[in-house]
Amino acid sequence: MNRRRILRASVALGLTVLATPARTQIPHRLIFAYDEDYAPYSYLEAGVMKGIMPDLLDVVMSAAGGPKLEHVGRPWRRAQAEVKAGTADAMVTFASEERRGYALPSKTPVVLLQPHMFYMADSPARATIEKATRPEDLFALRLLDLQGNQWAEQNLRIFPNISFVTALNNVFQMLQLGRGDLHISLSPVISRWRIRKLGLPGEKILSRPAAFVASDVPFSLLIRKTHPQAAELLALFEEGLRRPGVAPAIAQIYRRYSA
Repeated sequence: MNRRRILRASVALGLTVLATPARTQIPHRLIFAYDEDYAPYSYLEAGVMKGIMPDLLDVVMSAAGGPKLEHVGRPWRRAQAEVKAGTADAMVTFASEERRGYALPSKTPVVLLQPHMFYMADSPARATIEKATRPEDLFALRLLDLQGNQWAEQNLRIFPNISFVTALNNVFQMLQLGRGDLHISLSPVISRWRIRKLGLPGEKILSRPAAFVASDVPFSLLIRKTHPQAAELLALFEEGLRRPGVAPAIAQIYRRYSA
């Protein structure tokens, strides 16, 4: 008995026929927008998007049978604007209050960053920084941070003397010139990479963990709320993380970028 005959017989008997729901079609392509200058987590090199985050997401989503990912690099503010406007589908960053307004975050972070304080070895504020055990101990110092990263603007607003600059390079150059005392970086990996890129004397720029200022910062996968399969894609990401072989592959990615 074919499906049409079954339906006719069911109607004749007065039965309610329920249609089997179709499985949501996962898109063939997902566009990720990244900060083009956030090495080693994301950066453009010869027009190709590279870094820990795009490599990690390729491994995880592929393991779960997810869509092909298209990685594009932009100035960070533009990258966020494209996700918000819907011209890009996703990004990886701190799930701030503002970003949660237009994007859904993953439960598990893509990467976990560990805030550190950066300061000059010859800074007059060095003793104060190294003795500090609570945020209030740093209130008299001049903090420097990047405008638009939203983590600093949301988590460091308790500091009365903080200045925001438009480029991360300026933070370390200003520290070297004595135009600021302290930078609280989301990750020492990022900052040390930046210091080397700028050719600054790395041995003269010190760092120490800033756990008493801020706990580890999760960078979540954020998919725009207007994407019709946002929830399914986030579920695929969580599934991919659990697949055999993914954890060792992620560890290898970190080793490759720390070499």
